[in-house]
Amino acid sequence: MEEKLIAIKNSALSIILDTSDKKTLEEIKLQFLGRNGQLTLAIKEIAKLPKERRPEIGVLANEVKKAIEQTLENQKLIIKKFESETKKEQIDTTAPGIQPKIGHLHPMTQVIYEVVDVFKSIGFQTADGPEIETDYYNFEALNIPKHHPARDTQQTLYLDTQNSKVTPGEAILRTQTSAMQGRVMEKIKPPIRVIVPGKNFRYEQVDASHSFEFWQVEGFLVDEQVRLTDLFGTIDYVLRKLMGEGTKLKFATTNFPFVEPGVDTYIECTVCKGKARLPNGQGCSFCKQSGWSEIMPAGMIHPYVLSAAGYNPKELSGFAFAIGLSRLVTLKYQMDDLRLLTNPDLRILEQF
Repeated sequence: MEEKLIAIKNSALSIILDTSDKKTLEEIKLQFLGRNGQLTLAIKEIAKLPKERRPEIGVLANEVKKAIEQTLENQKLIIKKFESETKKEQIDTTAPGIQPKIGHLHPMTQVIYEVVDVFKSIGFQTADGPEIETDYYNFEALNIPKHHPARDTQQTLYLDTQNSKVTPGEAILRTQTSAMQGRVMEKIKPPIRVIVPGKNFRYEQVDASHSFEFWQVEGFLVDEQVRLTDLFGTIDYVLRKLMGEGTKLKFATTNFPFVEPGVDTYIECTVCKGKARLPNGQGCSFCKQSGWSEIMPAGMIHPYVLSAAGYNPKELSGFAFAIGLSRLVTLKYQMDDLRLLTNPDLRILEQF
């Protein structure tokens, strides 16, 4: 029996030491130490030996088993070390690495930060508000009562409020960040200088200069003895800071229910350089061949809006404006189509 155990040991160690992969090692382990392995079967035969010989042979069998197990572990470590060194040799450390793609801020976000910084420098604070708004703050608090014809131009998207406690027609996707005027003025005492960057929604035909989803920066100032010239000075300063000192602006009278008087600010189209036509001779679709693009409707806050917020319009006055942020981005980067801002094509986004 001793000769058989020693023969198993020598055979196992010889095979193990000649092996160079882990899979073969597992097979050798089963061959000798598995349920039907050579050593396992040999140990079962010890029970057939005379009682006086069993202890001696049992000790020898344990020594053979430990020797095989130890050799298996040692060979595993040797194979692992060899594979690691071989892998290192295969890596060419002198070859240039793969440049990882590093993301950056979207052009819209970049311009929002610029706008906030410019207004912050002249004392304005930034506020945020809900995109799902009530009819009251979006319209009624801004002197646009129900059935007012000015609502037709807003092309409002209403939320389905069936099976809810909300009155039908009261929950909408806000059409203008002006909705934050009432919310802010109800909570803060004047003087107030606030801007509200945010996304708005209108049911509009999508084209080169319009979208059903667009960004806007609402701004308003309320204090004693605020004049229209203060508004003009603010608009002129902000747009020249954002677009350059050589920027050409013009103002035109207009009408909005929440301001009196109302003005429209136009900036020279940066796509056609104010010529209304592109270099290829085609008409500029962005400014609709006018050479100018509406950028910042504004005006003096209507006394009704001040009263609705709890202010005394005889003591306080203010102005409000709304920068078409989506349009500002396209003009700043001379894009000829507003839809580029929502295009996920990296060839476009990587240019900014």
